Amino acid sequence: MYSRSSPYMQDLLTYMNQAKIVNTTAFQKGTQFKFLLRFEDGNEIIAKPMRHPRNFYWAYNATQPFWLDEERHVSEIASFHMDRILNFRKVVPCVGRKVNFTAELLQTTDDPVILGTLRTIGGNKCFIGNCRSWFCNKDHPICETNGFMELSMCLRITDDFWSSEHPWSQWPPTAKIWKVKNVCKRELRKKENYKERFFLDTMEVALFDHLMLNYDRHHYHRYAHINWKKSFATILDNGKGFGNPFKDDITFLAPVYQCCRFRNSTYQHLLSLRNRLGDMMRTSLSADPLAPILTEPFYPALDRRLNQFYFVMQRCLEAYDPKVVLAEKLLPT
Repeated sequence: MYSRSSPYMQDLLTYMNQAKIVNTTAFQKGTQFKFLLRFEDGNEIIAKPMRHPRNFYWAYNATQPFWLDEERHVSEIASFHMDRILNFRKVVPCVGRKVNFTAELLQTTDDPVILGTLRTIGGNKCFIGNCRSWFCNKDHPICETNGFMELSMCLRITDDFWSSEHPWSQWPPTAKIWKVKNVCKRELRKKENYKERFFLDTMEVALFDHLMLNYDRHHYHRYAHINWKKSFATILDNGKGFGNPFKDDITFLAPVYQCCRFRNSTYQHLLSLRNRLGDMMRTSLSADPLAPILTEPFYPALDRRLNQFYFVMQRCLEAYDPKVVLAEKLLPT
């Protein structure tokens, strides 16, 4: 997605935080509301508004199932920072921005989805938007706070993706299969997995979702304008991560413990982050304009979850040939 050194990154994030917004519309994709913003130079941003305070946690239980979880703007920001630290480089650049709701959004839109549902609640301007009915309704308005609204600003690059179903999706109809049966044997029979980088990318995506507790990954995406064999898995739409620092779910690592395959160079880098990921995330996120991005309990949670990954990998290395488990491309057994 971006170069490892990326000397331009801070300038890009500053630009996204400060550039003049000339057009605002509702982005008509996905289950929850988001803005499509356009700058003077034509660049576009997918922006998600703040819906809850940072210390609002989702239980992920029968009362609060993951599919009713509202997206968090801070999760998009934290995901980008974690992506850089992990050196995955699969997440589009995202930065926080506080906008004047009237001057920067309402006065740059003629979209009835926004203007047609405006109302005042508790002295703040709010709207309902247009998305799935359990997220866009009068009980879940999207509101400014004292005239301002916090947004995650993620660069819109392209909509031209190849998509494939996630074999280990947490969606119940899919999960009930892989939670009782090792589905990796089916994936390893696909000859194309031995000719491209994508399969090992999906192992990295599994770890990524485990670290941020993201139950909302139902498909894998890769850029269609890149050669199929060279195209990489992108980690898009990360608003449902970082919802609860006190809950862990080892089943996110099912692709890893069922397949026992991982990219060696990535694994070696991850070893260097042992008991350091939380501190590195805290430092990195402190530079975002909306800091603090995460509450303090998330930082030890990241180290704890990464240690769970180390344990899974150690079991794999004990059970199988390390040269097959850790390699730069998928190798047959």
